[in-house]
Amino acid sequence: MNDMKVKMATVCMNVALDKKKNLEKYLEYIDEASKNGADLIVFPEQSLQGYLTDLTAMNMSAGSENEFEYQYVNAELVPEGESVKAVIDSAKKNNIYVVFGMTEKDPDIDHKLYNTAVLVGPEGYVGSYRKVHQPDDELHSYYAGNEFPVFDTKIGKIGMLICYDKWFPESTRELTLGGAQLLIMPTATCFADASNPDYENDYGYYTFELMDRVRALENQTFFIASNQIGMSGRSNYFGNSKIVTPDGKVAVETGGEEKIVYYISEDIAAEIYKAKHAFAGMSFLKDRHPGAYQRMAVSSPTSNYN
Repeated sequence: MNDMKVKMATVCMNVALDKKKNLEKYLEYIDEASKNGADLIVFPEQSLQGYLTDLTAMNMSAGSENEFEYQYVNAELVPEGESVKAVIDSAKKNNIYVVFGMTEKDPDIDHKLYNTAVLVGPEGYVGSYRKVHQPDDELHSYYAGNEFPVFDTKIGKIGMLICYDKWFPESTRELTLGGAQLLIMPTATCFADASNPDYENDYGYYTFELMDRVRALENQTFFIASNQIGMSGRSNYFGNSKIVTPDGKVAVETGGEEKIVYYISEDIAAEIYKAKHAFAGMSFLKDRHPGAYQRMAVSSPTSNYN
């Protein structure tokens, strides 16, 4: 893809523990984005089934009355699931790429679930990504993925990550080294203190805002975040979905309300090239010295974990 204008959209979405309602909202937003000429729309992490509201008390046995059982019952195969097919059909009808977060059911092993981001488009199912990095409590519910694939599409090369992956710079660097021009992150990030939603001083919000920009800047590519908004169980999601340009500047953001925002790139390759030559021609990928990074792919000593 060369010299092509791309209109991107990202959604800040209030998500329910109700797959049917969430899917209906997906389809409404996809229609709206298409009518506004968007080529791509991004939805939050776990926004199809709804994110777990209590990650600390997972009972993995079948038939138990808990949130894992809800996720298990509502999980779907990718791309064969009924809801996944509905999004695929909408993407085809609207000639738009869609990224959304969901609970994926393993095709072979019962009760094995993944926290997955799915990419579909005008051509149908494109690919999916299973979340690699998981906070401790999430490990009670989902199995981890083991790779960061990059997908070549009509609007550019797309790499996906999910929420906690962002805290590890290796995630986005791996995607960028794979050629990704659009780093897309569905997320469900909340205030550190749910009872005190402080946009000025909350640590969760501070780190979220900081790293969205840093991941774009250090990789000199686009970074698109889509976050949930509102209370869910004990979590208070702060929203502020955004699109960051390759120079680390926030182009558009939703703030703390449910809405969709857009950004038009006249030429994504040209914007990336401009960022790589904006400051004394420093292209961070080109100037790397991989031979000096001998510890990068080696597990750290246990003493370094604390």
